[in-house]
Amino acid sequence: MTKILIVDDHPLYREGVIAALSGHPLRACVIGVSSAHDAIRMLDDDPTFELVLVDRNLPSEDGLAALGELGTRHPEVARVLISGDDSAGMMDAAVHAGAQGFLPKSLSIGEMLTAIGRVLDGDVFWPRSSARAGKLSTPDDVARPDLTPRQKQVLDLLCEGRSNAQMAEILCISERTVKAHLAGVFEALGVDSRVRALVKARALGLIA
Repeated sequence: MTKILIVDDHPLYREGVIAALSGHPLRACVIGVSSAHDAIRMLDDDPTFELVLVDRNLPSEDGLAALGELGTRHPEVARVLISGDDSAGMMDAAVHAGAQGFLPKSLSIGEMLTAIGRVLDGDVFWPRSSARAGKLSTPDDVARPDLTPRQKQVLDLLCEGRSNAQMAEILCISERTVKAHLAGVFEALGVDSRVRALVKARALGLIA
């Protein structure tokens, strides 16, 4: 059974997320805690969690710092930031803290469940509204890389949240070839992950 940990000091929101996820077809085991300290202790005691959702504003510790610490101690666990601030700057901060996704508190339950499912499948989730709210931090002198037509197709599908298997089916190529094109995209953008590729590509205007 999928195990998810939510870290949020607001009981109403925390319990609402737990109820929504518990009733989802995933039938996840969802546990809620109110502080980063409790989250770290929970993961130290039970490393079988697959996903942790961390609120930006936590008592006694910044949610972004907590996200980074959780990643250092438990890199195998996917991490998603929750925030009422859905600006591009906040999304950028989440990326630099190592998040695999970003959930604005304005998302509907259906959108939230879709986003969480996508992250659990190994993909990433970044709401388009956040990406368009402003230009993400990228040095002004960075040139737009020259991607091949196939690399551009792969990048567009990555933007849609497609998995490697889905890309392979859509493009009628093997997953091995998809991985090779993704590696080329990463190299061209100077990044080392799908998340950073999306952020860099949006900042450079390569994708909407």
